[in-house]
Amino acid sequence: MNSEATASGPHDERPYELTDEEFDALEELLTSDAVPEDCMNLEMLDGYLAAVIASPRAVAPEDWMPGVWTAHGDEVAFASGRRMQKVIRLVRAYYNELVFTICDPEGWEPFWYASADDGVRVGEEWIEGFAQGLELWPDDWENGLPETEAEAVRATLDALMAPWEDGSVLQIDEESRLQWLEQARAAVCSIVSRWQALALPPARPIEIEEAATVRSAGPGRNDPCPCGSGKKFKKCCGSASVA
Repeated sequence: MNSEATASGPHDERPYELTDEEFDALEELLTSDAVPEDCMNLEMLDGYLAAVIASPRAVAPEDWMPGVWTAHGDEVAFASGRRMQKVIRLVRAYYNELVFTICDPEGWEPFWYASADDGVRVGEEWIEGFAQGLELWPDDWENGLPETEAEAVRATLDALMAPWEDGSVLQIDEESRLQWLEQARAAVCSIVSRWQALALPPARPIEIEEAATVRSAGPGRNDPCPCGSGKKFKKCCGSASVA
C-alpha cells in the first residue's frame, strides 16, 4: 500500500478495518505535534506491527505500545489528553486490522511512502520498524519448536533482512524495492501460517476503546498510563501539558 492508498473495503463488511477517515487521521497524528518527536510514522508502524503479530509468542500491548512513541525508553509526552486518547485508539485499531488481514491475499500489504527529498527511500522505514518489532520476540523463541520449522523461519527472516544488512539494497531501483516489499508480505504471511499450523496461540485483537473510556477527568496521577508504557500516568503522559 503506498502513501496515497487508504484502508479498502466497505467498513460494515470489514468492521476490523479502519475507515478512510480513521486511516487518514492516524497517518496525520503520527507526524503531528500531538505525539513525541521520534514517534513512528505509518510506514514504520506497519513494519513494526507486522513483526509483533508474526511473533511465535503473543506480544502484549504494554510491551509493544511504548516502542511506537519512542525508541529510546524516555518518558513520552503528548500534546493533549484528547489527542493522546485518539492516537492511542487508532494505533490499537490498526493493530487489530493487521491481526485480521495479515494473511488475507486481498487484505494487508506493507504500507510504504514514496522516496523523499530527504534521502529516505521506499521500504527503509518499513524495515526499520520491522527490525524493532523483531526485538520484541522472546530470546528463546525457538525453544519447543520443531527444528525444521525454526530453521525455516530463521531462513525466511535472514532472506528478508539480508539486502539491508549487507547494503545491497542501496544499489537497487524503486521497482526492485517494491518487489522486495511484496516478498516481505509473503514472508510475514508464511511465518504466521507456520505458527498457525503448529497450533501456537495467535495474536488476538485488543480492546481499542480502552483509552477512550478513561473517565472524563483522565487517569489518576498514580494510575497506569493509557499509552501502554507501564509507567504511572504522572511519570509518563501526565507529565505533559493537557490542552
